[in-house]
Amino acid sequence: MPQHAISLVSPTRRVKLVPPNPADDEAVSILRSHPTIRRHLPSLPPGLSIESARLRREQRADDPLLVDFHIYTLTDGASESYAFAGITGIFRIDAEHASCEAGLILSPELHRAGYATETMYLVLEYALGKRGIHRVTFETAEGNEAMRGWLERVLGATLEARRRECWRGLDGTYLDVCSYSILEWEWRGGVREKLEWLISGYEGGLRLIRMSKD
Repeated sequence: MPQHAISLVSPTRRVKLVPPNPADDEAVSILRSHPTIRRHLPSLPPGLSIESARLRREQRADDPLLVDFHIYTLTDGASESYAFAGITGIFRIDAEHASCEAGLILSPELHRAGYATETMYLVLEYALGKRGIHRVTFETAEGNEAMRGWLERVLGATLEARRRECWRGLDGTYLDVCSYSILEWEWRGGVREKLEWLISGYEGGLRLIRMSKD
């Protein structure tokens, strides 16, 4: 059984978030085993089998403290065809304090093309808007400069802590971790509009591409 029946679509329609489904188990196993992904998430196993991906999906579907989504990106605007592109969602949901953590794993070939921005816009609008969560946190390896740059320069999230040797890799080494947060009033106070403005630029680019093909 799926964890939920929620689907979210970005303003440009380039990104769609859907419930995890069995058809993506193989794609999830490949993504979570990718060396680029594992470099910043050292606790991930070097290889995740399709069966392990299935078990993980089913176990997480029963967990009330998280909401998982699969990321789909537009491959053909004319036919509105989409393909699997990653995983995202919120977890460690604390109803008493109205807080949660958010995360994102996007296929490396789609990095730096605006898909992460559209994905996190949907996740934050869902968490801070529709669910009424007050505080969303993010954690990333200190060496993950791309993610830290996005959190600081694009999202404007607040760096709350640098935690030393917090994540242990399978090889026994440790990574320092940076913890960020964004609050609901910050989201309403300009962050949401900033992301919408950035996303509108991607939409404008799509219009130019379509016009050039006509």
